[in-house]
Amino acid sequence: MSAAAALELAVAHRKEQANVGTLLGRRYAELLHAEKHTDCVFHVCEQQLKGHKLILSAASPVFEAMFYGPLQELESEIEIHDISAPIFKVLLEYIYTGSVDYEGMQLEAAIELYYAAEKYLLDQLISDALLAITRKLRFSNVLPALELSVCMGLDSLLDVCMSFFMRCCVNNDQYMSYLKMHYVHVSKECVKSIIAACKEPHKLLIWYIYEWSQRECDDAELGDATNSWQVTAAPADTINPAPTPATLVERCYYKACRPFTVDAESHVWRLGLKCSRFISVLGLVLNSRLAPNLTCNIGHVPQEYRESLRIDLYPDGGEPVWTHLIQNQTTKYNCDLHLSWSREQACVLTPEVHYVLQLRWESSAYGAEYPCSLQSCLADGIQFIDGDSFSGCLLKGLRYVNLV
Repeated sequence: MSAAAALELAVAHRKEQANVGTLLGRRYAELLHAEKHTDCVFHVCEQQLKGHKLILSAASPVFEAMFYGPLQELESEIEIHDISAPIFKVLLEYIYTGSVDYEGMQLEAAIELYYAAEKYLLDQLISDALLAITRKLRFSNVLPALELSVCMGLDSLLDVCMSFFMRCCVNNDQYMSYLKMHYVHVSKECVKSIIAACKEPHKLLIWYIYEWSQRECDDAELGDATNSWQVTAAPADTINPAPTPATLVERCYYKACRPFTVDAESHVWRLGLKCSRFISVLGLVLNSRLAPNLTCNIGHVPQEYRESLRIDLYPDGGEPVWTHLIQNQTTKYNCDLHLSWSREQACVLTPEVHYVLQLRWESSAYGAEYPCSLQSCLADGIQFIDGDSFSGCLLKGLRYVNLV
C-alpha cells in the first residue's frame, strides 16, 4: 500500500471514529434528557437530577466505587452539597456526551467545573477546564481566581492562575493602574502564596502588599500599616527561569500606496490592534522615512536620520493605558524602522479587546514622508485594523511574547 493510500485510510478511520463518538453522544444525551431507565438520583440544591449508574461508573472511578465498590451506597439517592445544580448538570452532560460549552461559561463556573472534575477524577475534563480557565483570565478576575485556588486547595488551578499573575500582572504598569481603581480584597493566605511564588521584589508586588496591609489595618482600625510587613528580596543565588524569546511577526505585503507626509495637520497615525490571547508587545516594525530629494546637493544626500515619536496604546474610546517615547533613534532611510523597549516597559494586550495604536511625531519631523502599503490584516493570530482599505499602512509588524 502506498503512503498516500495509507494516509487516506488513516484520515477516513479518524472520521469514522469521530462520527461514532458523535452518534453515541447523541444517544446517551437522549437517555439523560428523557430520563429513560435511570437508576440513581442526585439531590443537588433542592433539584433532582437522574442518571444511570453504569454510564457514570464507566466515566468516573469515584462513581464506580460509589455504585459498585465494597463501600457502595445502599441507597440510589445521593446528596450533593459542594457543587451547584447548574455545574452538576454540566458535569453529567460531559459524562454522557463528552462535550462542554466553555464559550458561554463565566470564569467562576469554569473553576467550579474544574473542582467537580477533580472530585470525580475525570482527567480529560480536568485538562479541558484548566485550558478554558487560562483563556478566561483577565486583570479583573485573576485575584478572585487566586483566592478560590488557595481557599479550595486546588494546586493545578493555583499554578495556572499564579503563572498568569506573574507573567501578565506583577510587573505591569497597566495592571497597577487597573488595581488602583478596582481594588480586590483577598485573604492573608492568598497574599502569602503570591509572595512565595514571586522570585524577586517587583515594584507592583511591594506596592500591593503595602496596599493590602493598609486596607486590613483600616478595617481593623489599627492605623498606619507601614511597619506591618517586612519584604525582603530573594536570595542572591535564586535562579530565575530564562525569559521566553520574543517573536517577530510581519504582515504580508500586497501593494504600495501614497506615502504618509507628516505636517502640522497630519502628524498622528492610528491603527487598530486585536489579539485572541494575552501578548506582551516589545517592539514595532515600521517603514522608515523616504530619503529626501535634494537635487541641489547631490553629493551630500544624508544616509541616516534621527527618529523621534510618541507611541500611545488605548482601548477604543478609552484613555491611554501605555505610552512610550522614542528619542533621536538613529535610523537609515528607505529601510525597516525597528522600535523596541525592555520587557519591563512592555504593553500587554488583553484578548478580544480592540486597541488603538497611535504614533505622534514632533514638529521637527514635519515634511518627512513614510512609505505606506496594503498589507494582510491577520498575522499569527494578531489582527491589524487599518483606518481604511485604500491608503495603506506604515506598520509592517511587531515583536511580542505570548504570556499564557
